[in-house]
Amino acid sequence: MIAWKDGDFIPKLHHRNCQIWWAQISDLQPWHFHLLNEEERKKANSFHHEADRARFVIGCVISRLVLGKHLSVSPLQVPIDRMCPVCKLAHGRPQLPDGMPQLSVSHSGEYVVVAFTASAPVGIDIEQITPNIDVMNMATGVLTDTEMMHVMQLPDEKKIAGFLTYWTRKEAVLKATGEGLMISPTHLTVSAPNDAPKLLVFKEKSSLLENTVMMEVQLGFGYIASLAVLNKEITEFQQRNARSLLYFYEEERLPIYKSSER
Repeated sequence: MIAWKDGDFIPKLHHRNCQIWWAQISDLQPWHFHLLNEEERKKANSFHHEADRARFVIGCVISRLVLGKHLSVSPLQVPIDRMCPVCKLAHGRPQLPDGMPQLSVSHSGEYVVVAFTASAPVGIDIEQITPNIDVMNMATGVLTDTEMMHVMQLPDEKKIAGFLTYWTRKEAVLKATGEGLMISPTHLTVSAPNDAPKLLVFKEKSSLLENTVMMEVQLGFGYIASLAVLNKEITEFQQRNARSLLYFYEEERLPIYKSSER
């Protein structure tokens, strides 16, 4: 089970723990931009739509506030790297140097979610259920034949949610491995939408089957989210509303850091 927590403090992240922080794009505040580094500000300014900019900025700010606490540094000192391993440009998944906490960011619609572990590879994915999703078209190249059969057997009103359940489960695992869609989702088989999330087959990485922990993440109505951690020793999951941090954090008033700069 995921423990629900609200509050304006950041609990200690330990080796058996995974924290999932979430917010909505309406939580964006003007001062959030001051917590971005130069590359992040450039990317934020490149978005044409305000909602896309808000999703990106909130993901950055949650990451920097939470990791700053765990590393005992200012948010801007958190060494987040987004270099793509293929093209070497700064548009890859956010990551920290080896030996530091792991994180995964996802957003869709009104929601932004960020998952953290002390060291275990982690992936999270969220998708908004929208009526214009063409399940048959999108499922090609994503679902195995067996998974496609399960989706097609669902009532029409549940087909989109069924497909997105498969999608988020697979995407969470692939994000945790760090390879994302460089590996075809058809190389993975996950449990059916009505079953507890579980990795059943991974053609290239069969050793992960016994070591992967998966969870459903419950957010607002109309959203599906899944979490994968590549370490079976992770047994405690906390889901926390980041709104208090995003609204009320002021470094001089909220003593959540022990920065070496002070």
